[in-house]
Amino acid sequence: MSYTPDDEYAVLHGLRIKGMTAPAEIATAMGIDPALAQEVLDDAVAREHARLRTGGQLQGYLLTSAGRDRHGELTAARAPADSERLDTAYRAFLEPNRAFKTLTTRWQTEANGRIEVVLPDLRDVHRSVLAVLTTAVEAVPRMTTYEQRFDAALESFAAGETTALARPMSGSYHDVWMELHEDLLLTLGRERSDSDE
Repeated sequence: MSYTPDDEYAVLHGLRIKGMTAPAEIATAMGIDPALAQEVLDDAVAREHARLRTGGQLQGYLLTSAGRDRHGELTAARAPADSERLDTAYRAFLEPNRAFKTLTTRWQTEANGRIEVVLPDLRDVHRSVLAVLTTAVEAVPRMTTYEQRFDAALESFAAGETTALARPMSGSYHDVWMELHEDLLLTLGRERSDSDE
Protein backbone atom coordinates (compact mmCIF):
# COMPACT_ATOMS: atom_id res chain seq x y z
CA MET A 1 0.00 0.00 0.00
CA SER A 2 1.64 3.22 -1.17
CA TYR A 3 -1.13 5.68 -0.34
CA THR A 4 -1.93 7.64 2.80
CA PRO A 5 -5.09 7.71 4.94
CA ASP A 6 -5.82 11.11 3.34
CA ASP A 7 -5.71 9.44 -0.08
CA GLU A 8 -8.00 6.68 1.13
CA TYR A 9 -10.41 9.28 2.51
CA ALA A 10 -10.42 11.21 -0.77
CA VAL A 11 -11.32 8.12 -2.79
CA LEU A 12 -13.92 6.73 -0.37
CA HIS A 13 -15.43 10.19 0.05
CA GLY A 14 -15.62 10.62 -3.71
CA LEU A 15 -17.28 7.23 -3.98
CA ARG A 16 -19.73 8.07 -1.20
CA ILE A 17 -20.86 11.36 -2.73
CA LYS A 18 -21.05 9.99 -6.27
CA GLY A 19 -22.71 6.65 -5.52
CA MET A 20 -21.62 4.28 -8.26
CA THR A 21 -18.74 5.55 -10.37
CA ALA A 22 -15.40 4.98 -12.08
CA PRO A 23 -11.89 5.87 -10.87
CA ALA A 24 -11.48 8.71 -13.38
CA GLU A 25 -14.68 10.34 -12.15
CA ILE A 26 -13.52 10.14 -8.53
CA ALA A 27 -10.19 11.63 -9.57
CA THR A 28 -11.91 14.58 -11.26
CA ALA A 29 -14.29 15.15 -8.35
CA MET A 30 -11.60 14.97 -5.69
CA GLY A 31 -8.70 16.56 -7.58
CA ILE A 32 -6.45 13.49 -7.39
CA ASP A 33 -4.54 11.32 -9.86
CA PRO A 34 -6.66 8.63 -11.58
CA ALA A 35 -3.95 6.01 -10.93
CA LEU A 36 -4.15 6.76 -7.21
CA ALA A 37 -7.93 6.44 -7.30
CA GLN A 38 -7.59 3.06 -9.01
CA GLU A 39 -5.02 1.83 -6.49
CA VAL A 40 -7.19 2.79 -3.53
CA LEU A 41 -10.28 1.26 -5.14
CA ASP A 42 -8.46 -2.01 -5.87
CA ASP A 43 -7.44 -2.19 -2.22
CA ALA A 44 -10.96 -1.21 -1.08
CA VAL A 45 -12.38 -4.12 -3.09
CA ALA A 46 -9.80 -6.49 -1.56
CA ARG A 47 -10.79 -5.27 1.94
CA GLU A 48 -14.51 -5.52 1.08
CA HIS A 49 -14.94 -1.76 1.51
CA ALA A 50 -16.12 -1.48 -2.11
CA ARG A 51 -17.32 -3.71 -4.86
CA LEU A 52 -17.11 -3.45 -8.62
CA ARG A 53 -20.37 -3.88 -10.48
CA THR A 54 -19.91 -5.13 -14.03
CA GLY A 55 -22.41 -6.10 -16.66
CA GLY A 56 -25.63 -4.33 -17.46
CA GLN A 57 -26.05 -0.67 -18.26
CA LEU A 58 -24.77 0.62 -14.93
CA GLN A 59 -21.21 -0.29 -14.09
CA GLY A 60 -18.74 1.01 -11.57
CA TYR A 61 -17.56 0.91 -7.99
CA LEU A 62 -19.88 1.12 -4.98
CA LEU A 63 -19.23 1.36 -1.25
CA THR A 64 -20.22 -1.64 0.84
CA SER A 65 -21.58 -1.37 4.39
CA ALA A 66 -18.04 -1.92 5.68
CA GLY A 67 -16.86 0.78 3.28
CA ARG A 68 -19.43 3.23 4.64
CA ASP A 69 -18.18 2.46 8.14
CA ARG A 70 -14.57 3.02 7.05
CA HIS A 71 -15.55 6.28 5.34
CA GLY A 72 -17.26 7.36 8.57
CA GLU A 73 -14.07 6.68 10.57
CA LEU A 74 -11.95 8.63 8.11
CA THR A 75 -14.44 11.50 8.00
CA ALA A 76 -14.59 11.77 11.79
CA ALA A 77 -10.81 12.20 11.87
CA ARG A 78 -10.99 15.02 9.31
CA ALA A 79 -13.53 17.47 10.68
CA PRO A 80 -13.12 20.86 9.01
CA ALA A 81 -10.96 23.26 10.99
CA ASP A 82 -13.57 25.96 10.48
CA SER A 83 -16.88 24.14 10.74
CA GLU A 84 -18.70 27.43 11.39
CA ARG A 85 -17.63 28.75 8.00
CA LEU A 86 -18.72 25.52 6.33
CA ASP A 87 -22.04 25.71 8.16
CA THR A 88 -22.44 29.27 6.83
CA ALA A 89 -21.80 27.97 3.31
CA TYR A 90 -24.31 25.17 3.79
CA ARG A 91 -27.03 27.54 5.03
CA ALA A 92 -26.30 29.89 2.10
CA PHE A 93 -26.63 26.90 -0.25
CA LEU A 94 -30.24 26.21 0.72
CA GLU A 95 -31.75 29.21 -1.10
CA PRO A 96 -30.11 28.52 -4.49
CA ASN A 97 -30.89 24.84 -3.89
CA ARG A 98 -34.60 25.65 -3.92
CA ALA A 99 -34.16 27.87 -6.99
CA PHE A 100 -32.27 25.12 -8.81
CA LYS A 101 -34.98 22.56 -8.06
CA THR A 102 -37.58 24.94 -9.49
CA LEU A 103 -35.39 25.52 -12.54
CA THR A 104 -34.91 21.80 -13.25
CA THR A 105 -38.66 21.22 -12.88
CA ARG A 106 -39.30 23.98 -15.44
CA TRP A 107 -36.70 22.41 -17.74
CA GLN A 108 -38.42 19.05 -17.54
CA THR A 109 -42.01 20.28 -17.78
CA GLU A 110 -42.08 23.57 -19.71
CA ALA A 111 -38.94 24.18 -21.74
CA ASN A 112 -39.39 21.45 -24.39
CA GLY A 113 -35.62 21.39 -24.93
CA ARG A 114 -35.35 25.16 -25.40
CA ILE A 115 -32.25 26.23 -23.51
CA GLU A 116 -33.18 29.91 -23.56
CA VAL A 117 -36.18 29.19 -21.29
CA VAL A 118 -33.96 28.36 -18.30
CA LEU A 119 -30.48 29.67 -19.17
CA PRO A 120 -30.88 33.16 -17.61
CA ASP A 121 -32.09 31.62 -14.35
CA LEU A 122 -29.33 29.02 -14.47
CA ARG A 123 -26.75 31.80 -14.77
CA ASP A 124 -28.26 33.45 -11.66
CA VAL A 125 -28.15 30.16 -9.75
CA HIS A 126 -24.58 29.66 -10.95
CA ARG A 127 -23.48 33.00 -9.50
CA SER A 128 -25.14 32.08 -6.21
CA VAL A 129 -23.51 28.67 -5.95
CA LEU A 130 -20.08 30.12 -6.78
CA ALA A 131 -20.52 32.54 -3.87
CA VAL A 132 -21.38 29.57 -1.63
CA LEU A 133 -18.27 27.77 -2.85
CA THR A 134 -16.05 30.76 -2.07
CA THR A 135 -17.06 30.39 1.58
CA ALA A 136 -16.95 26.57 1.55
CA VAL A 137 -13.44 26.45 0.06
CA GLU A 138 -12.14 28.63 2.88
CA ALA A 139 -13.18 25.85 5.27
CA VAL A 140 -12.53 22.82 3.00
CA PRO A 141 -9.99 23.63 0.24
CA ARG A 142 -10.64 20.38 -1.69
CA MET A 143 -14.04 21.77 -2.67
CA THR A 144 -12.36 23.94 -5.31
CA THR A 145 -13.05 21.22 -7.89
CA TYR A 146 -16.76 22.01 -7.82
CA GLU A 147 -16.33 25.43 -9.43
CA GLN A 148 -14.52 23.98 -12.45
CA ARG A 149 -17.12 21.26 -12.83
CA PHE A 150 -20.07 23.67 -12.56
CA ASP A 151 -18.39 26.00 -15.07
CA ALA A 152 -17.86 23.15 -17.54
CA ALA A 153 -21.46 21.94 -17.29
CA LEU A 154 -22.85 25.47 -17.68
CA GLU A 155 -20.63 26.14 -20.68
CA SER A 156 -21.75 22.88 -22.35
CA PHE A 157 -25.42 23.62 -21.70
CA ALA A 158 -25.14 27.21 -22.98
CA ALA A 159 -23.41 25.87 -26.12
CA GLY A 160 -26.41 23.67 -26.90
CA GLU A 161 -25.68 20.39 -25.12
CA THR A 162 -29.11 19.90 -23.57
CA THR A 163 -28.07 16.86 -21.53
CA ALA A 164 -25.51 18.98 -19.64
CA LEU A 165 -28.21 20.38 -17.37
CA ALA A 166 -29.87 17.36 -15.80
CA ARG A 167 -28.90 14.04 -17.38
CA PRO A 168 -28.13 11.58 -14.55
CA MET A 169 -24.65 10.09 -14.14
CA SER A 170 -23.15 12.19 -16.93
CA GLY A 171 -21.33 15.00 -15.13
CA SER A 172 -24.32 17.26 -15.71
CA TYR A 173 -24.91 20.43 -13.71
CA HIS A 174 -27.50 18.51 -11.70
CA ASP A 175 -25.01 15.72 -10.94
CA VAL A 176 -22.45 18.20 -9.65
CA TRP A 177 -25.16 19.97 -7.65
CA MET A 178 -26.29 16.76 -5.96
CA GLU A 179 -22.68 15.86 -5.15
CA LEU A 180 -22.00 19.26 -3.59
CA HIS A 181 -25.17 18.98 -1.49
CA GLU A 182 -24.19 15.51 -0.29
CA ASP A 183 -20.62 16.63 0.34
CA LEU A 184 -21.73 19.55 2.50
CA LEU A 185 -23.98 17.30 4.56
CA LEU A 186 -21.38 14.52 4.98
CA THR A 187 -18.56 16.90 5.83
CA LEU A 188 -20.72 18.63 8.42
CA GLY A 189 -21.90 15.26 9.77
CA ARG A 190 -25.56 16.03 9.09
CA GLU A 191 -28.54 14.10 7.83
CA ARG A 192 -30.91 15.49 5.23
CA SER A 193 -33.80 17.42 6.73
CA ASP A 194 -36.88 19.25 5.46
CA SER A 195 -34.74 22.34 4.81
CA ASP A 196 -32.77 20.33 2.23
CA GLU A 197 -35.86 19.59 0.17
